[in-house]
Amino acid sequence: MRLKAFSLIESLVVLVLISFLTLSLSGSVQQVFRKSQETIFFLTFEQVYVDSQKLALSARQEILLEIGEEHISNGYQDLELPESIQLVQPLTLHFQESGGNSSLAKVQFQTKDGLVTYQLYLGSGRYKKTKT
Repeated sequence: MRLKAFSLIESLVVLVLISFLTLSLSGSVQQVFRKSQETIFFLTFEQVYVDSQKLALSARQEILLEIGEEHISNGYQDLELPESIQLVQPLTLHFQESGGNSSLAKVQFQTKDGLVTYQLYLGSGRYKKTKT
């Protein structure tokens, strides 16, 4: 009676192919994870910005939004920057009791894909986001 099975060489070839495919896919999985992390960060940053404006308006007091190299905080919420995102220049935004900000500042973040800029509008608390 003869048994049919893979030889040692055939098993090694299959193992090498599977290893190669796994390694090649892991790079793309890491890239997708990084992009997702960046997207979540920017959405959360925008929400913290809007929340800071609402906090100043509802509490009728000035709120400071500190944008630092490692984290962003308004005293109530804290957001850490992912490793793949670097802040171009630290900045502190002052939200007045009326809810508007007192600066025409640009908040810029550097990612592997380019520069993300938030141009702030004076008084309104609105912003324009651009990617270059």
